[in-house]
Amino acid sequence: MLSLTIAGGIFLLDYKIKEHIDSTRLQGSKEEVLGGRLLLRNCHNKDKILGKVKIGRENCQELAAAGMGCVAGEYWHQLLHGGNKLSRAGLAMILGGGMSNYTDRRNKGYVTDYVSLNVKKKEIRKIVFNLSDVCIAAGTILWAAGNLFSYRKK
Repeated sequence: MLSLTIAGGIFLLDYKIKEHIDSTRLQGSKEEVLGGRLLLRNCHNKDKILGKVKIGRENCQELAAAGMGCVAGEYWHQLLHGGNKLSRAGLAMILGGGMSNYTDRRNKGYVTDYVSLNVKKKEIRKIVFNLSDVCIAAGTILWAAGNLFSYRKK
């Protein structure tokens, strides 16, 4: 059940951050934070995957719903069939982050992204993400590592 607490915590924390960003920052604004290492922004991602591939609003929603269904199914499978804690924690991070982004997309028609890396390379600096995106990426790594290590034991 700890993993469901992780998912809920990620969902609520990112929801509150997005709410704060949307209410205090103009869309398109930028501000250096953490000694200039990060850029705090307010970008509305309406119809793109990873901020690059434009697939349309409805397709984004459908793809997000399908992805969440797959992750929820894998989580349930691991609960029933004794998946390891690392994999379940990773899946919980994916679920929490994915649900936060999906809820944004469904309720507002876009996902609020608010952080960029303030680096010299322009292509990297243009990438804008949120806490949910970080949790989805980290959760994917944990889930994969947990599965890899469990197969090695067999």
